[in-house]
Amino acid sequence: MNKRVNPEILRQLSAPDPGHAALMAGLSDRHGIIVELIGNRPFHYVDFPVHGNIGDLLIMHGTLAFFERYHLVPRISAAAFAYDPRWIRGGDVVIFHGGGNFGDLYYEYGTQALREAVVRTRPENRIVVLPQTIYFSSAEEKRRSAKLFRTHPDVHICVRDQASYQVAHEFTEHVYLLPDMAHQLYPILPLYDTAAGALRISRMDSEKKQTGETADFEVAATTDWPLVVGDRESRIDRFRRAMRMTYRLGLGWGGNKVLSRLWISYSGKLINDAVALFSTHDRVITDRLHGHILACLLSKPNTVLDNSYGKNSAYVRAWTGSSDLVSLQTA
Repeated sequence: MNKRVNPEILRQLSAPDPGHAALMAGLSDRHGIIVELIGNRPFHYVDFPVHGNIGDLLIMHGTLAFFERYHLVPRISAAAFAYDPRWIRGGDVVIFHGGGNFGDLYYEYGTQALREAVVRTRPENRIVVLPQTIYFSSAEEKRRSAKLFRTHPDVHICVRDQASYQVAHEFTEHVYLLPDMAHQLYPILPLYDTAAGALRISRMDSEKKQTGETADFEVAATTDWPLVVGDRESRIDRFRRAMRMTYRLGLGWGGNKVLSRLWISYSGKLINDAVALFSTHDRVITDRLHGHILACLLSKPNTVLDNSYGKNSAYVRAWTGSSDLVSLQTA
């Protein structure tokens, strides 16, 4: 990623300012509770994303910046498809990547199943879920999963909004309302000094809201994360296949260390491409949560539209709505 201003310097400069800079710096400071949950114990960082969703990559790089900020080094880092719970030793803390996949919306990708497997088989290890939005389309599936989580005495779930906070208490008594980990990347500097026209980041997937949007926006360009990534998806797929092969050959987490470092470097370039795109526009309109968050990291004015189940509006109301740069459009 592009070189960033030292956050500590920015915090000193913006401390008296009640505006956007002070708000953003304050959000990144809230993650200190996670340091206390890890303590001095070795920990695993599990389920880092190996795909082209820029939002998930921002969360990953924000998490890595958080580790660096607090001088934390994971004993093991792995994607969900290349992680074996048998690697967990007594006393290890298992840290699950944050985002929006806690629930049954993306169950086919296996992350929720992996969390449940660790909960079921490792009752003696602390489990921490980094800030998530929780969403279950099936009430029965939610009850089943919550019943399992309740059998574990040391599960800690961080959530990004009030609705998820209420649901998380069905899973554990240890619940924390925290902003998204991508806020650790603040501030990101625009790559260009001049910008013109609005950019619209509009979802193309199952979370796109089908009805209720009434406003027409004058925009200079419209795109979405898959279009930003473009034909580089084939290279991303090679990373996934290489990690799976290393795992299946029994080379374990050690064999994935080199691949993980290469992937972190390459995914940083994908984020830079998104930063370059945002830098050419003076405003962002988006129904992508991390379209909104990236605009905030860049201190760009942005208008937030909702996704299919209210994730975006819930986040803005919890964290960023007081910024003069942020406006929320709801039906």
